Amino acid sequence: MSSSIIVLYVAGTLLLTVFAFSLIVLLLVQKRKQNRFRKEKEQLQLEMMKMSMEVQEEAMNKISQELHDNIGARLNAVKRNFMAAEAVNAETATALKGDALKLLDDVIKDARDVSHLLNSDYITKHGLVASVKKELDDVRRTSGIDCNLTLSDDYYSMDAQKELLIFRMVQESVANTLKHAEATRLDIQLNYEREMFYMTITDDGKGFDELSEKAESGIGLINMRNRVKMIKGNFAIQSTKNKGTTISFSIKTT
Repeated sequence: MSSSIIVLYVAGTLLLTVFAFSLIVLLLVQKRKQNRFRKEKEQLQLEMMKMSMEVQEEAMNKISQELHDNIGARLNAVKRNFMAAEAVNAETATALKGDALKLLDDVIKDARDVSHLLNSDYITKHGLVASVKKELDDVRRTSGIDCNLTLSDDYYSMDAQKELLIFRMVQESVANTLKHAEATRLDIQLNYEREMFYMTITDDGKGFDELSEKAESGIGLINMRNRVKMIKGNFAIQSTKNKGTTISFSIKTT
C-alpha cells in the first residue's frame, strides 16, 4: 500500500473520529439543554401552582376585607335606614327607603367589582390596561387616595399569562400601599415600546428601609420578585422614609 493511500486512510479515519466525537458532544449538549428545559418547565409549573395558591389566599383576604370594611358597613346602613323608617312619618320613611335602595345599588356594584378583579377570566378577557384602570377606580372610591394611570399611546396586548402575572403584581403593590404606606397619592405608569414593557408604581407614603430584614422578608415583595422571575423580567424597588416608594418592572415582549 502506497504511503499516499495510508495517509488518506489515516486522515479519513481521523475525520470520521472527529465527526463522531463532535456528534456525540452535540447530542450530549442537546440532551443537557433538553433536561435543563424540562427542569425549568417543571419548576415553572411548581411556581405557577404556588402562585395560584397565593392568589387564592390574597383573594380570600381581599374578599374578607371588602366584606368587612365596605359591603358590610353599607348593608348595616341599609338596615338602619329601614329600621328608622318604621318610626317616622310616611314622607321621611320614603326618603330613608330611597337612600337604602341607593346603598344597595352601591353594594351590588362593589360585589361585582370585587368579583371581576379576582376573576382571572375577566382579566384575561379585558386585558391589563382595563384591569388596572378598574383596580385604581376601586381604590380611589373606597380609600380616597388620589390614583392616576399614565400609559403610552401605542399600547398593545401581551401574552395573557404575562398580563395576568403583571396585574397580580399591581394588586400586590396596591395592597401594600393601602396596608402600610399611609399614602395620599398613587401613580402607575405603563410604557409600551417595540420590544420592551416598563411599569412603575409610585406612592407618596411613609416609605421604609429597603435593607431592613423586615422589608427583605415581606411576603408582598417576595411574591412580586417571584412573579417577575417566572416571566424573566427585571424588578427594582426604591424607598425612602417619609418620601414614598417606587417599584419598577420591565420585561421583553418579544
